[in-house]
Amino acid sequence: MNRRVFFAAACALAATACVPNGKSSDDAAAVQQAIKDNYAAYSGFDEQKYRAKLADDYLLLENGELIDREADVASMAKPGTGYRRADEFDFRSVKIDGDFAHAVYFLKSEIHDDINGTRQREWLESAILRRSEGAWRVALLHSTRISTPAGAQGMKSFATRYTAAWCSRDPASVAAFFAENGSLTINDSAPSVGRAAITEAARGFMRDFPDLIVETDGLDRKGGGYTYRWTLIGANTGPGGTGIKVRISGYEEWTIGADGLIAASQGHFDAADYNRQLGKAGS
Repeated sequence: MNRRVFFAAACALAATACVPNGKSSDDAAAVQQAIKDNYAAYSGFDEQKYRAKLADDYLLLENGELIDREADVASMAKPGTGYRRADEFDFRSVKIDGDFAHAVYFLKSEIHDDINGTRQREWLESAILRRSEGAWRVALLHSTRISTPAGAQGMKSFATRYTAAWCSRDPASVAAFFAENGSLTINDSAPSVGRAAITEAARGFMRDFPDLIVETDGLDRKGGGYTYRWTLIGANTGPGGTGIKVRISGYEEWTIGADGLIAASQGHFDAADYNRQLGKAGS
């Protein structure tokens, strides 16, 4: 079937989406199961099985892009990355007209991999399926993201409170924003893993800069996480300090865990400029 005929059928289904079609609940259940099986195949690292769940002229409409079957197959996660996924479907409509079906549903997913950790996602999706050789295959999938990573509702407030913790003179209050086994890495130093270690890392800055002030410069989405931008201001009057006032800006790349806390933070600032301001150029 060519694309023109396919899209004509899609329009016909859309036009009758609110009209009862008299098809049995078994037919609707088969369509729902086909969609679930499609996602299970995608998560199972089996490219051949996933490809078989899709029509030859399959198209995915996502993030303003048109993605064909082979491009979608190429985007599948690979074994050895720690990837796993749990999907929950809330079907709102399934309409069937001959060998075409149209389904509308919400999809909630918990996704994990070794790089990005665990995150929550939610989409509103509509799918058009075509029955071929007795099996329903996805021909068109339109996916619209409607949610953000775990804890992201109120992430600006989270960043504001995190900033206040750095200004509080209480290093444990900084660590409280991290997951129990979270990590904080600053430039190329070894990561501080766990709240006790993060408390000590924060204590070091608070000791070196007793009048420490941290300002929030912004919070930006980046992939599945966030980039928190900051400016540190303070006089280095702690033990062995130079007494010189420093103003240095940097950023942290946050991975947010399923509990809404920071699972990993990779901090960056210009160490050369920092040492120059302290009068330690060349250190």
